[in-house]
Amino acid sequence: MPCYIERTKCGGQMIICGNLGPHCAAEKCSAGTGYLCDYPVGDNKTCDLPLCGSHAYEVAPNIHYCPGHLVLWKEFRDSGGVTKELANVTPFLPRMT
Repeated sequence: MPCYIERTKCGGQMIICGNLGPHCAAEKCSAGTGYLCDYPVGDNKTCDLPLCGSHAYEVAPNIHYCPGHLVLWKEFRDSGGVTKELANVTPFLPRMT
């Protein structure tokens, strides 16, 4: 039977045993998961690493990245990549009849 180590807000931890799904994929984390990494990896697919609440970094509403992909996202954002991509967006303007 698998066991999970959950950390509490006050710095303690608790151990929960049972089949609660996959463990967090972050290094040395034994917590249960509630998130999947949403980083795009091509062909309309995402990374999908299982993540706990401590290792799922929310970069937009309901969009979470794993620690490795968070680094890539920050590099892209800090290099001006977001601004460059948004400059290519053509706004949709409905016709007025």
